[in-house]
Parts: sequence; structure tokens; C-alpha cells
Amino acid sequence: MFKKKIILSMIIFLTLMIFTSILKTQTRILEKKIFSYQKRISSLNNNIYEAQIDYHYLSSPSLISEKILSYSDDNYHSIKYSEIYFSVNQFLKDKIKFTKMHK
Repeated sequence: MFKKKIILSMIIFLTLMIFTSILKTQTRILEKKIFSYQKRISSLNNNIYEAQIDYHYLSSPSLISEKILSYSDDNYHSIKYSEIYFSVNQFLKDKIKFTKMHK
């Protein structure tokens, strides 16, 4: 009778010990996943914040011009569309035209 109680208690103890070990391992894996998701969420929130700032500034050029005028001593002006080059070749062709005109 006494041996049965000891054997039963040992079996219960070992079962609970194994179950606890498995449970701790699973919770540790979940904690690691949660931490990685939190890092990813933080990074995405930062990207959203930067995108919102970019959008606000890019969507209102008048605001940018006002800021430049108020905080800068230099005199800035808008670039004409004809002064924007889409490739290096286009820039070089225009440069050749200007040098021929000045000669």
C-alpha cells in the first residue's frame, strides 16, 4: 500500500514536471514572437510618422516656401520646368547648346 502511494505520487510529480517544462518552453517561444512583433510594430509606426511628415510638407509647397523665407537669408526662387533634366544626356545636350550660344 505504501509503495503504491509513492509510485503514484512520483508519477504525478513527473507528469506535472514534464507538463511545466513544456508549458514554460511554449510561453518563452510566445514571448520571443511577441517581442519581435512589438519591434516590427514600432518600426512601422516610425515609418508611418515619417511618411505623414513627408506628406504634410510635400502637399503644401507654399508652407515650405514660407518656412524658407522666414528662416533663411538666401533668396530662393522656383525652378522652371524647362530647367529640370530627366537624364544626364539631356543635361549634356543643353550644356552644349548654351556653350555654342555664348561663343
